[in-house]
Amino acid sequence: MTQQMKFAEAGMAIVLPGAWSTLPLDDPEGLERQIASVVKRRVGRDDRLARVRRDAKEQLRSMATAAAAAGAFRVALALEILPGVPFPAAMVFDYATWPPLAAGAVADGETGDDRLRRAFPQHEILPLASGLTARQAFTATLKAGTETAGDVKIQYWIIAPDAERLLHVTVDAPTAGDAELYTELFDAIIDSIRWTGAEVAAP
Repeated sequence: MTQQMKFAEAGMAIVLPGAWSTLPLDDPEGLERQIASVVKRRVGRDDRLARVRRDAKEQLRSMATAAAAAGAFRVALALEILPGVPFPAAMVFDYATWPPLAAGAVADGETGDDRLRRAFPQHEILPLASGLTARQAFTATLKAGTETAGDVKIQYWIIAPDAERLLHVTVDAPTAGDAELYTELFDAIIDSIRWTGAEVAAP
């Protein structure tokens, strides 16, 4: 199962595989509804879990507040990759200015693609359908007692249609087993981005 999510506040749409919920950071009422929906789906309605639901809502509110304070306009939370198969992952979306290496006026004869390569010389450059994209991926290790698990973190920078800013997407996939496989999955998700022509949020 896949679903196309439209982010009207950012002038874009994206296709997400499995079951996801998105948190609109510019709509307080919509945010509360989505948080309640996520918690209900993940925790359930059992009265004995009331405190767990309250704690989960507070954690999601704190995450949304921190993301909004950092300039994000939307957070997407993965629930399941297939029916009954949990898929813990989050994507945070914001618009960013060009980094210092490529800030200011574009050099004579320089294309947007050239500018992206100049801005991110240490990153892998991907020729995606959504536009040329810079990617940085790495794996950290999560420890819980004697147990360890991989935590895949990926950042993407895509040139926005106005070329004056970059769509920045941060992926966090804790407990990921195969970093390469997860990276390929999120590359495909980023490749599904389409620009809808609506006015984008200010960076």
